Amino acid sequence: MLRILLACLALAATVAHADPIPAAGSIEVAFSPNEGSEALVIKVIDSAKHDLRLLSYSFTSVPVVKALVRARHRGVDVRLVADERDNLHAAKARAALGALVNAGADVRTTRAYAIHHDKVIVADGRSVELGSFNFSESAAKKNSENVLVNWDNPALAAVYLKHFERNYAQASVYREGY
Repeated sequence: MLRILLACLALAATVAHADPIPAAGSIEVAFSPNEGSEALVIKVIDSAKHDLRLLSYSFTSVPVVKALVRARHRGVDVRLVADERDNLHAAKARAALGALVNAGADVRTTRAYAIHHDKVIVADGRSVELGSFNFSESAAKKNSENVLVNWDNPALAAVYLKHFERNYAQASVYREGY
């Protein structure tokens, strides 16, 4: 029994754990269907002055694409990593990704994971939007979804930017006509 306990303690010592991140800024939440989730996502995009980093699974929302194109027209550096399998075989998703490429966004797709199920936006390295909300019409109008934004928390944003950079490095540049 002592041997098992010591083995468990040794294993626990080698398992990585997450460091606590200080609470900071303010929190805003919204839900779907039709309870403000998509509007809150767009509010985050519209707040960006310098850069936006997005991780997505499904990417077909016309209002979200329009907000990202507006951001590019304001000079915001937009980078997106989307799930390859979910997006490359759907015409609506390819149109959304193509619109971003045409606006000058850096769009990549990944198949490094069984599914790239992240749904995150980091705005200006300070604010983080996350939750179950896919960037899709179904998420806004049909599904039960949630969106949480932690405004002005650079420590949290730094953790998500590190996660973004890992996935970005594993992704391939999206080219229209795939």
